[in-house]
Amino acid sequence: MRHLILTALLASASAFAQTYVWTDENGQKHYSDQPPPAQVQARQKTFAPNGDTQAVPYQVREAARRHPVTLYTGESCPLCADARALLKQRRIPFAEQKIETQAQLDTLTKDFDGNGIVPSIRIGTRKFAGFIEGQWQTMLNDAGYPSDLRGLD
Repeated sequence: MRHLILTALLASASAFAQTYVWTDENGQKHYSDQPPPAQVQARQKTFAPNGDTQAVPYQVREAARRHPVTLYTGESCPLCADARALLKQRRIPFAEQKIETQAQLDTLTKDFDGNGIVPSIRIGTRKFAGFIEGQWQTMLNDAGYPSDLRGLD
C-alpha cells in the first residue's frame, strides 16, 4: 500500500512546478504538489531534479511522468553513492527511500522478490536489486530518459 501511495505522489509531482516537502512523524520525507496535512509544516519550493536549478527538459518530464524512479539506499553504502551520482549526472528526478528499519528491509525484500539489497531501483513498474551501472543505464534508456541532455534544454 505504501508503494502505491509513493507512486501516486511521484506521479503527481511530475509537473515539476510548486512542490511541498515535509517529513512525517516517522522521519519519512514526502514530496507532493498538494499541501501536507494541516498539522505538518512544509517548505514550498520550485522542484527540479535533485536540487538542480535548471529547467527540466520536456523529454525528462515525460519519462518521469510515465516511469517515476525510486532509489532504495542504506547507511554506509558506497554503491548507493555511486547509484545516486549516476541519477544526478543524468539529471533524472528520483525519490530516495532509505532503508533504516527491519520492517522497511522486509518490505523491500518482499517487493524485490527476495532480494533485499541496496542500492535497488524501481523505474515505473520495472525493478532491479543491486547496482550494475550498465543494467541501470539500459533500464533508464528503455524508460525514455535521455542519456545525453545536450540540446534538450
